[in-house]
Amino acid sequence: MTMLSLPPVPMWQRAVPNRPARPPLLWLVGVHGGAGVSSLAASMSWAGDAGQRWPARIGIGADMDSPLVVLVARTHMRGMNTLHRALLSHEQHATPAGSEVVGIITVADSARPLPNPVEDRRHDAEDLARELGAQVWRLGWLEQWRALEPHEMAAWNPAVTGSPLDDGDPTRTPPQPVRHLAEQILTSARAAGARITERAYPDAQT
Repeated sequence: MTMLSLPPVPMWQRAVPNRPARPPLLWLVGVHGGAGVSSLAASMSWAGDAGQRWPARIGIGADMDSPLVVLVARTHMRGMNTLHRALLSHEQHATPAGSEVVGIITVADSARPLPNPVEDRRHDAEDLARELGAQVWRLGWLEQWRALEPHEMAAWNPAVTGSPLDDGDPTRTPPQPVRHLAEQILTSARAAGARITERAYPDAQT
């Protein structure tokens, strides 16, 4: 059976706006509105918020963006379906040339267990992500985030040592699940960046 081709994903036709002074190592892309990208980006000092569009001006210039992308979705049926469709688009090369999907994050939309159909759909998306070489992460429900705006959330910075994993105040330290997630994403992003460099400069001496 012939697979139907998918249209190109939403993408920025210029450098992603509202970038921090230091270019992000990777971009968080929400596959739908309300996925949690702004909160996650606020919690990771080295990650950028690309909204619901993929970075398309990929390169090393001042007005260019990192090729590294992490897709984010909420754990409801719309989120899982949209995430799966985004991964299919990447598989079919309907995403910006040079994009590297480092991983996916499914963010809990409730403290309650997922309905079986949604859980099954999440497994479908996670299986496809792994087939594409991407990492899979899950972030559970964070009650303490409900009362905060993204700009009020503490950011995890790998350069800062000696701070507690979680002192109970999310405005001072990220909740422990967020810090653990950030550490794993950072490790994967650095590895992906190294692979891209090796492909671009195969004869470079290390």
